[in-house]
Amino acid sequence: MPRVATELGSFGEIGVKEQKDGRWRAWATFRDYDGKGRTVDAIASTESQAKTKLRKRLTARQKQYKGRTRGKITRDTRLTLLMDLWLDEVKRDEGIGQQSYDRYKGEIDASEDKRAKKDAVKLRPVLGNLRVWEADTGRLDEHIQSLAAAGLKSKARLHKVILTGVMGVAVRYGVLTENPVRDTSRMRRRRTKPQTIDRDRLDGLRAQLREWLAGNEIPGTPAYKHGPKRDRLVLDIADLVLGSGVRPGEALAASWDQFDLEAEPATFTVSATVVRLKGKGLFRQEWAKTDAGHRIVALPGFTIQMLKRLREDPTHGRMCEVKALREEGGRVVEVEDKVPLVFPGRGGVLRDPHNFNRTWRDARGTLYKDVTQYTFRKAVATLIAEASDSKTAAKQLGHSREGITERHYIASPEQAPDSSSVLEQGFGTATG
Repeated sequence: MPRVATELGSFGEIGVKEQKDGRWRAWATFRDYDGKGRTVDAIASTESQAKTKLRKRLTARQKQYKGRTRGKITRDTRLTLLMDLWLDEVKRDEGIGQQSYDRYKGEIDASEDKRAKKDAVKLRPVLGNLRVWEADTGRLDEHIQSLAAAGLKSKARLHKVILTGVMGVAVRYGVLTENPVRDTSRMRRRRTKPQTIDRDRLDGLRAQLREWLAGNEIPGTPAYKHGPKRDRLVLDIADLVLGSGVRPGEALAASWDQFDLEAEPATFTVSATVVRLKGKGLFRQEWAKTDAGHRIVALPGFTIQMLKRLREDPTHGRMCEVKALREEGGRVVEVEDKVPLVFPGRGGVLRDPHNFNRTWRDARGTLYKDVTQYTFRKAVATLIAEASDSKTAAKQLGHSREGITERHYIASPEQAPDSSSVLEQGFGTATG
């Protein structure tokens, strides 16, 4: 029979031998971190003392091994520890932003906010006390499907993503041979046609927005009587989104140095967005949402006209105090900065996306309650795809893959190649 290999971090039989000077040497082969066997020895006055001294050295080496490798995870480890390890991995991952980390952590831990729902399902309270061997495919699938059955399909999908990462830690630590989440039930999405807005309805919305700005009553929103005057910039932001296809956060973060209005055509370099960090507030993130999001888009005449009007308006603010996220030396740092924002909030600060959406809901009223800034992005994608192709639309919107644009943004059906002559030749005579 072949000799059984010594496991990593363990040692074989202890050997002893009396030395010429009367002392005793004890030794053993320790299988080290890189898989190589290395001799560890100890010398003492007696055989038993040498063995005792050697065992202490081997134990210390094993502790060092467990501290440096994956020995702290076993089949009896509870998922709560795996959740912490996975969150640490996510935090170190440069490809995952702070917002995504906050979202994942918010689904793992119960919120301490008094306003939070007390019955919200969170992963640590529900599954954290399970041991690794108990968290099999059936148990995890039961949790995911219970959320889906309760109508929380988005939450169920997010929990599946998180659990895939958490159980992946156990796989990487050698405790499991495969990820149990992989074989849970598939959660198919119903393909829905992207909702856009046609030209007639857009004209109607524009007319209503002018009525709202004038302070008049519109369906769902009473006339202006007191408080801050209605903000014209809300309409201007919508015009930038409609004229470029940028994300709302990219529009709110726009600074004047990102525009070249004298070029032919005029351009907007999309290179920043507004993000909210948990417990810290709003930041101007000085890079786009994705790598593909960093792009230069050409602007149409109506958007150029709006921007020039703002630029020439002496009452329109310029430099604003903002908190910014910036990459320096390979890491993200928080800095205080002055930025010439195109659409500043009241008081010369970053405009809050939540406040903007609230004002937009008032401005669109109930007649156009289905129209959001993302409706405008879909309209941009659809129009460009019809004029050229989905690849061009994806580049305009800042998507890395045109499949995303086709599934979620382009409302028109895909145009099949013209095969009418082939069909005529094959079937025309037979059916005539």
